Amino acid sequence: MLNLQPFAYGLVALALLLPAQSTLALTNTQYREIETAAGKAKEQCYRHMYRDANAYTQCIRDMRRAEQNAPLKKLGIEYFGFVGALSYARVGHMNAEQTAAEFLTGFRQTQKRVGISDEALCRTIEGDCKVRIAQTLEMESTPPPQAVSMRMQCINRVCKLVPAQ
Repeated sequence: MLNLQPFAYGLVALALLLPAQSTLALTNTQYREIETAAGKAKEQCYRHMYRDANAYTQCIRDMRRAEQNAPLKKLGIEYFGFVGALSYARVGHMNAEQTAAEFLTGFRQTQKRVGISDEALCRTIEGDCKVRIAQTLEMESTPPPQAVSMRMQCINRVCKLVPAQ
């Protein structure tokens, strides 16, 4: 009598591995499309982040909305939105973590729909991919941070936004 138990275990193991291996490698054209969209997002939106995280966030949202029917471009824009906000979050920029969390959710949904691996996507924006992927996984494992409420404070006709207490 033939013992099929080892064969059955092998099939189960193979089935468990297949979803993890189903992500596609990028073609040169796909890579350039994502990279170009991320570059345009950087060019148009990144300058806003230094002074106003909300303007940066809205700029990325507007670009993403314009590319709603082009998933690779949308992915490049969302991924840059995340990476740009993540870089400012590392230096403690106010509300950058909330912006990164928003675009993390968006790019993960688009990435899953397109079927591109973290490693392939990471290479579309320069930087240390091992560190960025680790930070992405860490951010996914923690609850999103709450936004900081702001208020206007004016002293001697000089006004600025400060955290509300």
